[in-house]
Amino acid sequence: MARARTALESSTRLLGDDLEQAWRTYELAFSGLATRAVQQHFMTREEFEDVCTDERWTKYVTRDLDRGEAICSFATLTDDLSAVDLLSEDYYRHRWPRQFAERSIYYIGCVGVHPSYRSSGVFVTLVEAVCRVVHERGGIASLDICRYNEEALALPQLIGRIVDSLGHEAEGERLDVQTYWAYDFSRA
Repeated sequence: MARARTALESSTRLLGDDLEQAWRTYELAFSGLATRAVQQHFMTREEFEDVCTDERWTKYVTRDLDRGEAICSFATLTDDLSAVDLLSEDYYRHRWPRQFAERSIYYIGCVGVHPSYRSSGVFVTLVEAVCRVVHERGGIASLDICRYNEEALALPQLIGRIVDSLGHEAEGERLDVQTYWAYDFSRA
């Protein structure tokens, strides 16, 4: 798709039609991970609504200005690590004590683009907006990337190129790896 003419907005709450549009975009962007990642990477509708109304999360949306301002991408960011299920605050407190105390460690919950807008520039717009917030605070940005997104989509490298294009001094590194195993007894 050609570069879309879009507008970026951020808010602490998404309600009504904005929530509906954001859900449709999120669902189309992430539902494929439901069968590609062992750990849940696709929120249920209820979980999504909880995030959209939880003011600890900043919600970013881009709107297509040529299509009735329809939401074409969605992202979330928080500096309150307690908002993130299953995240070890102790890890972050130990690893980056100053940034933890300053609350300048950010977690990116998701960055999703409606399939019709892939390669349109909206992903870059979202990542730039999130990075700008973290950069201005001299903070740390953290996110969870499943193996499919790392290997098939090279997401860490893509994000790194976007960060480099902004001229920010930031180096990405893998923080942890969790491997899921299965022992199949059905063949006995």
